[in-house]
Amino acid sequence: MTTARNAHSHMTEAQIDRAIAAATAGHRMAGMEPSEYGIEVGRRQLRGEITGDEAVALVLAENRRRRAARS
Repeated sequence: MTTARNAHSHMTEAQIDRAIAAATAGHRMAGMEPSEYGIEVGRRQLRGEITGDEAVALVLAENRRRRAARS
């Protein structure tokens, strides 16, 4: 997996905190509690460390890992 090293976030940490808080609130209103892992992946994406596609791939892989661990 390649990282988005060339993608630089123009968001400050305060803006990222607000974006994460808004996304978390939206998820909770929809009855879905976001995982700490998902929130951290979101922060990495907003910082420009990874792309959106990489973020999705990481969260899906973690969900598959957790499902397999329960089986």
